[in-house]
Amino acid sequence: MENNNRELDNRTNNVLGSLSYLSIFFAPVLFPLIVWIVGEKPASTHSRNALFNHILSWLFIVVSLICFAMAPAFYDSNTTLMVLLFILATILIIGSGILFIINIVRGVQLLIN
Repeated sequence: MENNNRELDNRTNNVLGSLSYLSIFFAPVLFPLIVWIVGEKPASTHSRNALFNHILSWLFIVVSLICFAMAPAFYDSNTTLMVLLFILATILIIGSGILFIINIVRGVQLLIN
């Protein structure tokens, strides 16, 4: 009986951790934050990592949009800075996409295990 409860707890923690990573589709910050506060140790660790990934991904997007918005202002005065801002924005968007894919992979891995 105790073994069944332990297995059920592990499965529940895996599902909560997986939903924390996959919440990038439905509640990127709210769900991992709630699981981090309320959940037990394995699920709260996964939710903390997912929350960090979600926030970092959104931060990358915001900074890249700022770079894209500022780049044309340097067209006449400093073309090199404009090109560097475009390169930085592109790298940040690629980084955000990589974090998005990492969240999906980790969520699916937790569901499979």
